[in-house]
Amino acid sequence: MHRTVRSLSLLATLLLACAPAMRAQSLGKRVTASDGLVQVVFPSRPTVCGDGRSFIANVLGRSNYYSGNGSYSSRDGWSDRPCVNGPARVVATVIGHDVTRLSTYVGPVPAAQADMRTVTTAAAEASTWLGDLVARAGGRVASDAMLPLVLADAAAPWPLLLRVARDDNRPRDVRRSALTWLANGVNDHLGIADSRDESDDDEMRTQAVFVLSQRPKTESVPELIEIARSAKHPAARRSAIFWLGQTGDLRAADVFAELLRQ
Repeated sequence: MHRTVRSLSLLATLLLACAPAMRAQSLGKRVTASDGLVQVVFPSRPTVCGDGRSFIANVLGRSNYYSGNGSYSSRDGWSDRPCVNGPARVVATVIGHDVTRLSTYVGPVPAAQADMRTVTTAAAEASTWLGDLVARAGGRVASDAMLPLVLADAAAPWPLLLRVARDDNRPRDVRRSALTWLANGVNDHLGIADSRDESDDDEMRTQAVFVLSQRPKTESVPELIEIARSAKHPAARRSAIFWLGQTGDLRAADVFAELLRQ
């Protein structure tokens, strides 16, 4: 009798441990069940907002606006539209039961197109699915999955992005994208992400760090690391962290892990 109870308890523990992976697999299968467009809707972090169509604001403490395809945009009068807090929405293009493209939005969810399926899910489930794309999908999809992964109101993605940045088996552009997002995360974590209200001296410091970043890596990377770790002026430190992320140098991941306390 006691052995049976222990066996059932062990089985229940194993099922609970496997539950997140089972849910992620279920979401992935739902998304790729048939070809076409699928929009996945999930809660976004409370600070993030957007218009649901073209821009996303307050991403990791930054005032920059992103268009739905992840690039900066100031067209179509986006600044005149209200910035609504959530939800996040990822539109996936599925071909041959594989995700081939992702576009990300935050804000009001428009009526779905006639040929589009909608999947509404929890942030943690969406985060696990997006994390799997980051870790395993092809270059473009993996990189595009990082923005919604950061937006999801779930556990911070930094441990996963650090693993990807250090993984020589992942494409170079994916590792570089991971470093870019890690740099943004570090600046947000340190409370220096916002570049508004900078003085003329701050702009000069930022420009000086940029000039430094254009020198050969053998010279620039050690200097950028030193500034990223210990610069007293936030503008210089923020710029160094950003450009360090752009180098693609593996040492950047170690510095970011240190600053994020990962």
